[in-house]
Amino acid sequence: MPTYYHVPVETHRQEDGLWRAESPHLKGCWVDAPTLEEALAQIHEVIAMTLDVYEEEGWPIPKEVTASDTLPSSTIVPVAPGEVKFRRVAKPAPKRKLHQ
Repeated sequence: MPTYYHVPVETHRQEDGLWRAESPHLKGCWVDAPTLEEALAQIHEVIAMTLDVYEEEGWPIPKEVTASDTLPSSTIVPVAPGEVKFRRVAKPAPKRKLHQ
């Protein structure tokens, strides 16, 4: 069975406009990215690499980072709607009848 880690992550926008995502309990585990979406995607990979280093070095996993054989049933995901690149499809204008 795979092991899943539940890792606390903090996010905030920095003065330079970049988003920082970091796990304060894992040494050196942070990323800076131009959007929140990118920061969250990148921190996922950095956490996996960091946990791999902890395992290789024999370092203990901090108690705030918990292991489980199941995924959590819920989570909190920060979202910055103004940064999401999506397009809403406008409803077509109703057809107007011409008066004769």
